[in-house]
Amino acid sequence: MNSMKNKRILIIQTAFLGDVILALPMVQTIKNHLPEASIDFLCIPAIASVLKNHPALNEVLEYDKKGGDKFDKFIDVLNKIREGEYDIVITPHRYLRSALLTYYSESKVRIGFKNSTLSFLLTNKVAYVKDKHEILRNLDLVKNIPDIHNDENKVSLKPELYPLPEQKEKARKLAGRSNLICFAPCSKWFTKQLPIDKSKEIIKNLILKGYNLALLGGDADTSYCGELEIYFKDDSLINLCGKTDPLESYEVIKLSKGLITVDSAAQHLGAASGVPIILIYGSTDKSFGFYPLTSKHKIAEIETLECRPCTDHGREKCPLGHFKCMNDLDANKIIEYLEMLI
Repeated sequence: MNSMKNKRILIIQTAFLGDVILALPMVQTIKNHLPEASIDFLCIPAIASVLKNHPALNEVLEYDKKGGDKFDKFIDVLNKIREGEYDIVITPHRYLRSALLTYYSESKVRIGFKNSTLSFLLTNKVAYVKDKHEILRNLDLVKNIPDIHNDENKVSLKPELYPLPEQKEKARKLAGRSNLICFAPCSKWFTKQLPIDKSKEIIKNLILKGYNLALLGGDADTSYCGELEIYFKDDSLINLCGKTDPLESYEVIKLSKGLITVDSAAQHLGAASGVPIILIYGSTDKSFGFYPLTSKHKIAEIETLECRPCTDHGREKCPLGHFKCMNDLDANKIIEYLEMLI
């Protein structure tokens, strides 16, 4: 292969916000090794704004996988990819459409995981080590770029995010309070989300201890967080759920003393911010490689349950009906952990 110096590289990660954040150390590490390479990133439209200010990225391509004519959308994004004439396509996303986009990109170097769908279409296949942190798994893909000479001093482990000045200012106006704790109790998956009564217990105890709280979550979480806001009617509780985009949420977390979060995108925003994190696991655990790699943290979980972990993603209900992994959590212990860190 010719010199890597001016190569065009595309990274395809069309999964959720957390997955995209955890792919950023790849971008940063490639740029550190190959400063003259042009790196583009393909993600879903809802997440593109998180990447658009990143100095290591040349362009962010958007792929809307939902609604409308899915085949037409696939062809549209494939044509965009082909116009890019990429020398290298790297795909941490392991599913069908990403595999097809990678193959039909016409790139001569196609790097992904051995356990990906249609992995035989890749030119460079990398072992997916299940219990390795996702950031480190992704960096294994970078090591397979031809002619790259891995320099540990140029490896980036912490995702870097770049809010605009107006996003920073909005965060300050919404949550610029002393003694602030961020709380993200919601998840897309029922078995990763705190039962609302457990959230009430945690919030009550924090308010009694003199903390201010900022509730964080997406549009889908507004009903849950709205119920908490109505229940407490307390100036110490600021409900920001659905009112901040991911970079604004990241900036709010940076203004806080610490973050209490379930296994959701908020923990990855927290790890990027560097604040202390209490990570609450329900049906999942750290064996899947998703935990704060670059931030002080403690894990709150019920370790004695033989049914854990019951899934790597989350479920719509507890398969055994008791949901002890969340119901039996000790709210006081969670706050104790927080205060140990902060």
